Amino acid sequence: MNKRHRSSDTSALHVFTRSAIASDLAWLPDMVALGKPSIAAEAYIQAYLADPAEWYWSTILLHDPEEMVLKRVLAIVEQAKLPDHEEALGQLGAGPLEDMMSDELLDHLQHWLPFTPAMRYALSQVRMSAEHPTLQRRLEAMLSR
Repeated sequence: MNKRHRSSDTSALHVFTRSAIASDLAWLPDMVALGKPSIAAEAYIQAYLADPAEWYWSTILLHDPEEMVLKRVLAIVEQAKLPDHEEALGQLGAGPLEDMMSDELLDHLQHWLPFTPAMRYALSQVRMSAEHPTLQRRLEAMLSR
């Protein structure tokens, strides 16, 4: 079964809930490894929202595992407000959310329904035209809730 259409084990899904992300901060970027002081979750999220271009590197899939990046994305989207954070949300949608788009991602996002306006905006930036029609319909259904 290919990556785009596999489903995750139910217990694995719970690591992507709001409470799980808030209680396990292992998803924060390792600033010490970059020779910088460590950063608290709230400071990281606010820094990303204030200057997404400066923090773009922390949400691409080149350096960290997909699970960590998704947790970062979800934590940022949770704090984002429209229209103030439109640039950051657009970057997250057209970047990591688009790169991770799959049934597995949508399984994880079930815990975030109904979507906030910020999450809706970020997901609206994902180019779905190249995705399987079933995946397109599934996301459309989730966005309509």
